[in-house]
Formats: sequence, C-alpha cells, structure tokens
Amino acid sequence: MHEQTEQDNERTPGTRNRRLNILGQDEIDELYGLPRFSDEEREHYFALTPSEEVALKELHSTPSKIAFILQLGYFKARHLFFVFIADEVAADLHDVAVRYFPDTAEPDCTISKRTRLKHQRMILALCNYKLCDDRDRQNLEVKAREAAMVSGKPIYVFRQLLLEIEARRLTLPGYSFLQDTVSRALTFEQNRLSTILKE
Repeated sequence: MHEQTEQDNERTPGTRNRRLNILGQDEIDELYGLPRFSDEEREHYFALTPSEEVALKELHSTPSKIAFILQLGYFKARHLFFVFIADEVAADLHDVAVRYFPDTAEPDCTISKRTRLKHQRMILALCNYKLCDDRDRQNLEVKAREAAMVSGKPIYVFRQLLLEIEARRLTLPGYSFLQDTVSRALTFEQNRLSTILKE
C-alpha cells in the first residue's frame, strides 16, 4: 500500500464528486502501485551501491535489513514509500534473502513504524530526494497554472507536474492532490481568460 501523508488524503468540500478523471486505473497503478518486478528488475532494483551497503550496516536485525532493501528498491522504482507485509512481497522477499542473507532460515520483513520511518529518512538521503512539503506543493500550484496557460488539456498539465516533481527530486504526492491541483489551475486559467474577454 502506498503510504500517503495526511495532506494527500485531505479533501476540500465538494472535491470528492468533481475530481478530474485524468488517468485510467492501469496508469494510476503504474505510478502508485506496489511494483511487481520481473527477475531482471529484481536484479537491478535490489542491487546495492557501496554507499547503500554502508547504510545497511547501520541496521541491526535481519528483518530490518531486508525491509530496508525492499523499500529502497521500491523507492527507486516509484519514488514513493510503501507499507507492506511479507505475504504481499513474497517473491521479492525471497530474492533479497537468498542474495544477501542466505543463512536465514525463515526470512521476514516485519518492522515497527519507528524503524520504517528511519528507513525512509535514510533512503531519502541516499537517493538525494526530499518529501514534497507545503512549499513544494505551492510551487506545483504555480507550475500547474503556467502549464494551463499553454494547454487546457488536463493530461498535459498533469504531465508537466510530473516533470517538475522529477526535476526537483521530490517524493510523488498523492494522486488526489495532483488531480485537485490540475483542476484548480484549469479553473483559474478559464476565469483569467474570461476576465480578459470581458475587459
């Protein structure tokens, strides 16, 4: 499950029923769903750089180390953090255990919330990313308005936001936030053009 912030889940009055349908469900899953890796993708995403190997040594228990490698691989693929249990990621768990902890009889990735948050801080530092905070969200609002001046198509504005998020090396905000940001930008631009025409 994608771990969203409270801000991602906040909804202004009336937004539930009038959100833009920008992406299909398959496209949403591609952006936000827990990755389903092939064997080749596991080889790539669960490989550790020297700096990541150093960070791994800071962790104590084997479940913590396994969970860290899994979360790191998923972050590299999605730029999101996930909450998962062993059954949901059984194939990935097995791959990581065989590769890095072959002597572990019953590999597990169960950790506390405190440990999970510690992993997240470590991963952000290792990948040179940051959480999308209030200031970043305000900047995205501005970017969306700029994009809406170029095209009135929701998908265009949405893609420009994704490019901005990637360029700024931010964790991906919740889909509902992006939907609302695109909607507000298009409405703002429509009102701006209407005012110009009236004048």
